[in-house]
Amino acid sequence: MKFTKNQIIRYAFEGTSVIYTVLNGVMSFTCVPDEMVSQVKESKLYKSFNLKHPYCEIEPMVQVARKGDVSRRDFTVGATMYNRTTAFSFRPCDQKFTENGNERQAITYLKTPDGLECRHFVRQKKGYRVIEVFMELFNGGSDCVLELASSFALSSLSPFCEENDPETLIMHRLYGNWSGEGRKESVPVSEYNFEDSWSSLGVRMKKIGALGSMPARGYIPFIAIEDRTYGATWAVQLEAPSSWQIEALHRYGAITLTGGQADYLYGHWRKNFVKGETFRTHSAYISTVKGDLTKACAVLTRYHDTLYRFPESEENLPVVYNEYLYSWGNPTMENVRPQLKIASELGAKYFVLDAGWFSEFNDGELGDWNIVEKKFPNGLIEFSKESMKYGFTACGVWYEFEGATSNSLVSKNENWLLREDGVAINHSGRMFLDFRNAEVTEYLTQKVIRTLNENGLAYIKIDYNENIGYGVDGAESMGEGLRQHIEKVIEFYKKLRDGVKGLVMEVCSSGGMRHEPLFSTFGSMVSFSDAHENADGAVLAMDLHRIMQPRTLQVWASICPCHDADEVYFTLVKAMLGRICLSGKLTEVSDEVRAIVKEGVAFYRNLVEIIRDGETTLIDTDEIKSLRHPCGVIRLMRKSADGKRVACYAMAYGDNARTAQFGAGGYRIECGYGNAPYTVENGTLNVKLGKKHLSAAVVILKED
Repeated sequence: MKFTKNQIIRYAFEGTSVIYTVLNGVMSFTCVPDEMVSQVKESKLYKSFNLKHPYCEIEPMVQVARKGDVSRRDFTVGATMYNRTTAFSFRPCDQKFTENGNERQAITYLKTPDGLECRHFVRQKKGYRVIEVFMELFNGGSDCVLELASSFALSSLSPFCEENDPETLIMHRLYGNWSGEGRKESVPVSEYNFEDSWSSLGVRMKKIGALGSMPARGYIPFIAIEDRTYGATWAVQLEAPSSWQIEALHRYGAITLTGGQADYLYGHWRKNFVKGETFRTHSAYISTVKGDLTKACAVLTRYHDTLYRFPESEENLPVVYNEYLYSWGNPTMENVRPQLKIASELGAKYFVLDAGWFSEFNDGELGDWNIVEKKFPNGLIEFSKESMKYGFTACGVWYEFEGATSNSLVSKNENWLLREDGVAINHSGRMFLDFRNAEVTEYLTQKVIRTLNENGLAYIKIDYNENIGYGVDGAESMGEGLRQHIEKVIEFYKKLRDGVKGLVMEVCSSGGMRHEPLFSTFGSMVSFSDAHENADGAVLAMDLHRIMQPRTLQVWASICPCHDADEVYFTLVKAMLGRICLSGKLTEVSDEVRAIVKEGVAFYRNLVEIIRDGETTLIDTDEIKSLRHPCGVIRLMRKSADGKRVACYAMAYGDNARTAQFGAGGYRIECGYGNAPYTVENGTLNVKLGKKHLSAAVVILKED
């Protein structure tokens, strides 16, 4: 394909129009909802509307920087590595659009004068509106050092107007705090001064990211821009298994979103890029819709279907029982037996031994992974056989195999440990195995995969409770050392998944600190949070519908003897926002409480189809400002794939009487569960909340 000096190229993907703009030989990239392509302002793509700077530059879609690059004189030195010399030196030399039965793909080939080559991919699976974007770099010139290699750069936002209205362009970001996962931050870009200066000179920027091996710490790798004037939203979810960054930049009248592997400035990342070498970035998933944030997120999370590999046992979303909130890290065969009985009676199909099966003491060693005979005198095979007697589909155990404690035998193998400046990393006794060492992965193959297979265990909860830090030794930079290590961890996850037939994998990291699409789609389920027993977990479970499918969202339902009936109803409705994980002292609760739980587990069967295949159409948690002392009403609505059934969740904190309402025109009540009364009147579902300290109901509507 031949390119002119200035041109616009459009490709029609399913539900999305992909647009490339060439100006003075530099190529930029954006996308819009297919039904809105006629509204795009070409003057915005070219930035020709900007009269103060009529020759201003567009934004290169390949954001790469090398050691020795020069920055623009736009006051960004020390703040970003965006738009360095290399980015502006790439020129398009070819472009190919292909379409087959399962996939559409646009590959753009670009080169720099000194031999650096890029293949920029835009890919889409049939039946999904999301586009996947990533780059492959090839060094066809001299050896160099990479300092930035972004996964994507999405420019010209919003393309429907010549000058943005900063009050109606909303930036959405999601926090990733421990027991505070997924809280939404929605701010007009005027708050960041995202508009031109008097002369249009200068760049306005906001950056989010995370350093280390807990990628959802601080922020979740996600960003969205919503144009409320034109009713369109762009949402981006980034594969980010280790250090990452996303930058939103305003320059010359438009916003660009860009991100990927954390760069040298932020993430201490430099990579020696030798002649003949290829480097591939992780993927960014982008949805653009005519609609709001909830719609964009529903489209985004549906694309996860193309990434999952579920075992057959997951088809009907079995209920999980995890004994952790019974034993608090001290399981024994003796205390497991009564739990197996009650969990089976309540309808659970998976049973999980959590932390402590490998240690005599609650704070015992990680890394050796030897069964404690005092706790399990006949080994884990007895636990497995007992589980089968009670009819469990799968049983399994907790591991945290990436780490080791300093009191373990394995930690004495110094060449097995990650190091910083020559010293083994030790965070108050927590150390880290180096997965780049083949001896480590072979050891874990025996201790994890072999243990599961030999004991008939088809469930594993993989936890991760400490962050490595900004980088490790063993590569040309600390950031590159960390990246290499995490890539080997990912390889082991794949080996584990393939090494145990029908394995159900639960991904956990202090609850939700690995809420990113690479780790979260390895497993059948992802821990929603460590918000075990507190009621604010309902807010988090609703919020997390924005970044993952509820069929994978495992939500604790901890039941204690001190809980009254209202607390139990609330807890079960909360857990029905995803995958129910029963726990707590269920062997000691009253018959009334046990009946409420059993009724809830049975009712959950009515929700399975909607949770597994449906689409979340409403998430309303904005009334809750404090998680520690929540007060107010939260709502969520989810439709079945065919639109014939709707699940409406309404929950309230505090005894202030309120009515939560849902549009129900053309629907009637099928069934419901909870401690709040509900009726349909004049096409509206009314759920009367707030007469109790905790009130909740989930109501299923059926097409009339």
